[in-house]
Amino acid sequence: MPPSKLPNELTGVGAPGEDSRALPGLGGSATRPHTNSANSPPFRSPDAKNNLTRVLARLSPGLASVLPGLLAEAPDPDGALLLLERLIESSEVVRLLDQHDFLAHYAIVVFGHSRFLGDTLIQNPDLLASFLRERNLDRSFSQEEFHESLARFRARSSDTDVALTLARFKRREYVRIMLRDVLKIAPLAETTAEISALADVLIEAALREADSKLQRRHGTPQHLDALGRLVDTPFAVLALGKLGGNELNYSSDVDLMYIYGDGEEPPRAQVSNREYFIRLAQHTTEILSRVTREGPVFRIDLRLRPQGGEGELAIRLSQALNYYSDTAHDWERQALIKVQHTAGDMGLAREFIRAVQPHVYTEKVNFAAIKTALVAREKMQKRRQLGKTLGEVDATIDVKIDRGGIRDIEFLVQCLQRVYGGAEPWLRSGGTLFSLHKLHDKGHISGKEFHDLTSAYEFLRHLEHRLQLREGQQTHRLPASEADCRVLQRAMEGYAPGEYRSGDLATVVRQRMAAVAEIYQRIIYQQQTRSRQQVPEGEFKLLSAFEPATSDPSSQQIVERLATDAPALYEIANRSELNPQARKNFYRFLGSAFSSSQHYAGVLRNQEAVGRALALFETSDYLTEILVRHPEEIVTLAELDEVARPTGGRYLFEKSLGLAETARDPVFAYLADSMASHAEKLALLRQHFRHRAFVVGARDVIELRDVYESFEATTAAAEDVMATAVRLAEAEGLAVMALGRLGSGEFDLLSDADVLFVCGEGDDRIALTKCAEKMMHVLSAYTRDGTVFSLDARLRPRGGEGELLSTPAQLTAYFEHEAQPWEALMYTKTRFLAGSQTLGDRATGTLKTLFERFAADTSFAQSVREMRMKLEVAEAPEKSFKYSPGAIYDIDFITSYLLVKHAVADKRGSLRDRLWRCASCGVLDKGDAGVLHHAAELLRTVEHVARLVVGRAVRWLPPTEHGRKVTEKLAGQILEREFPRGLESELDGTLERVRAIYERVLGE
Repeated sequence: MPPSKLPNELTGVGAPGEDSRALPGLGGSATRPHTNSANSPPFRSPDAKNNLTRVLARLSPGLASVLPGLLAEAPDPDGALLLLERLIESSEVVRLLDQHDFLAHYAIVVFGHSRFLGDTLIQNPDLLASFLRERNLDRSFSQEEFHESLARFRARSSDTDVALTLARFKRREYVRIMLRDVLKIAPLAETTAEISALADVLIEAALREADSKLQRRHGTPQHLDALGRLVDTPFAVLALGKLGGNELNYSSDVDLMYIYGDGEEPPRAQVSNREYFIRLAQHTTEILSRVTREGPVFRIDLRLRPQGGEGELAIRLSQALNYYSDTAHDWERQALIKVQHTAGDMGLAREFIRAVQPHVYTEKVNFAAIKTALVAREKMQKRRQLGKTLGEVDATIDVKIDRGGIRDIEFLVQCLQRVYGGAEPWLRSGGTLFSLHKLHDKGHISGKEFHDLTSAYEFLRHLEHRLQLREGQQTHRLPASEADCRVLQRAMEGYAPGEYRSGDLATVVRQRMAAVAEIYQRIIYQQQTRSRQQVPEGEFKLLSAFEPATSDPSSQQIVERLATDAPALYEIANRSELNPQARKNFYRFLGSAFSSSQHYAGVLRNQEAVGRALALFETSDYLTEILVRHPEEIVTLAELDEVARPTGGRYLFEKSLGLAETARDPVFAYLADSMASHAEKLALLRQHFRHRAFVVGARDVIELRDVYESFEATTAAAEDVMATAVRLAEAEGLAVMALGRLGSGEFDLLSDADVLFVCGEGDDRIALTKCAEKMMHVLSAYTRDGTVFSLDARLRPRGGEGELLSTPAQLTAYFEHEAQPWEALMYTKTRFLAGSQTLGDRATGTLKTLFERFAADTSFAQSVREMRMKLEVAEAPEKSFKYSPGAIYDIDFITSYLLVKHAVADKRGSLRDRLWRCASCGVLDKGDAGVLHHAAELLRTVEHVARLVVGRAVRWLPPTEHGRKVTEKLAGQILEREFPRGLESELDGTLERVRAIYERVLGE
């Protein structure tokens, strides 16, 4: 059992009445799932139908029935079918797909988007089993995880060619990264960061291999330090460009620079340090760039090193710094905005980066300081235009270097960073999207410019990825053939909602790039002229546009239309005091709503609700994204006061809980009994749960309600969806037990659901295991409508190595002999959720054995402290709402330990409930209970608000200034508190007070 999964927090439960109404227009367009499962795949080849018949004959009836629908969803159904036919030549693969049909979905996704990664999946079918076994689509991998995975892969590999091994490992990992990308599990920044982390690991591995061989031949390079001691000479690999900005794509060139430490080698050295490190650079580059049967690991570009192609491959630290101080062209200094360590000695890399910063950023940047870069950019544009004029055969749109493309956005961001970064060091960051956030936070670009640039950059980078995934080639141009353009447009569905109504993909791309070009032209060139006229020589300044409500033609059209159709919204659009974040998101919403006459009519009917949405636009990326993607949810805000809300007493568990055999929500109840296809049911399940989650979040922001009420509502939605999933998976013969946050009723937005599956001793385990797996697929599989939430069964006995199903007898035996102390804490949050009530009651009864065993264990407190320390150390030194000393886990461990140790019979309820139950039983001082109550409320509230603000689960406060300000403001409003020293300082003080109580209680 991985320590990172131990143990989950305590949490509270839901209310039957929370928004149990149907979706607007049930059965109409608002609930119609986006699926083509009833349609035949749009094959281009006349042979495809015969191929499909052959493939279907090899599959089980169940899988064969859904395959045409899966192919219909694929961007390239012809290519996907051909690759699938090759995959199922293996009878083992056929059995795996028949047992777990969602793996066929993943295979079709890969095959439909990428021929080159499709080949990789066919050559490595074990990847399918890894998706089933390791749940590795749920999250991105860190460098440490890639290091561990590579070590395991190399240990199993029989290849002696390290370049081949690294190239093969990269392609295998690309399959998983690509699935997370195209299924929209991972946002763009997460995808590029994960590719970059993988690249860092591969470069480090190549460096170690090259260095090992050279050291065996020449020994370790050394030099005499200032005290005359012989010490090892450091060597570092620096990344620039896309990798330096942590935003590598699937087929980027990798820009590297090699540096080594100062100091002379001892007289008897076999080779000079200079010669050694030049050879090391050569060998490392050769390993990375040599073409193998899996292709090269990367294409390496060393032209950004000092003196470019004429410079030495590796350069001494002092020489490099002298070069950037005295000799380098300005565009070379600008390239160092994205420099970062990628391999080798971290200390040497940091020394170089710190020392070179003053040459990259100065407090006064005159126009000459960026003019050379502008000239270079113009030359590139002219060469591109000349090629089109001379009639290049392949003169389609280049999304990277054409005007308004990816490079324009990146160049513009770097110019703004150089202008303002001298006086504001906070602006010095490599990633383009992160830098845009910072520039906007500091007011150097307007909200409208920020929105246009970020949305265009994300769209164009996604498009670049889809182009490169097709064949694994470094291409940035739209395809010339109409058929290939159609495939690409299908692959880009969902990234420009509503825009395809106005034309094909090429038209949409031109519109996006034209908007970028306008901003680029205005900020760089028009402001250049203004600066020369108004600003003294040497004080050039880039000025962004004033942000009126009508800053571009599309906004102008929206406002003109509002003036006629919706005066109330026209007044909102022209409010001068409108927050820039709210204005940006307001226009995003209107632009999406105006793409459909049905959505536009909904906006006109609910103008007052749009006014209410301003609070969401100003505060929450999570809720804003739902409204932008699904404008029909505006009616939810109009009817928010009419939606049933929970009622009850002091404790959450005074309500009827754990009785979710049937869904209490009429939409979910209808869904379970509907005659719709399986794909349609999955779509509606996701759509309606998303609606319920939107109601929860909207109420939190608009009504500023208590966080425990929010958890109660989210738990109720989760209970309803779980009850429906049990019926869809035909798993009524199982008892589904809730653990963790779902078990204690504090299930939050964007949480995973921890469950335990229980079956009877005489039941058909094979059939019921398949039912449990199907239930997990119903909830966790990624479809066009996203996922409901991840279902996690790893808290079962023996963790991931144990059987998926447990019987009551097995639970009793495990609890009596094998269970660990932390499991006694974790199982205090167990409750029946859905399925067989009889089995659920038997499973609950087995817990008595577990609790009595550890209540009598004299070493229980010591074991609890040791586990808590492991969790704390694993996350250090990063701050965390859960893991940090004094954080939620301290409060969780205190309450669970006291409930078990003192045999408190009723262990149910939220963290708040359990604290006061301990106090009422006399096992916790009431003063301490009060401190812990307020600490838990603060930590839970801030964590929940941060999720709403940034749109994902977070460890600590948001990284951006805007995100922190909004989180502090909204958390203060909900808690009716102010934070005179700032929210982070308030959190720090709270953690100290909690840790003192923890030490007192568990140190006794």
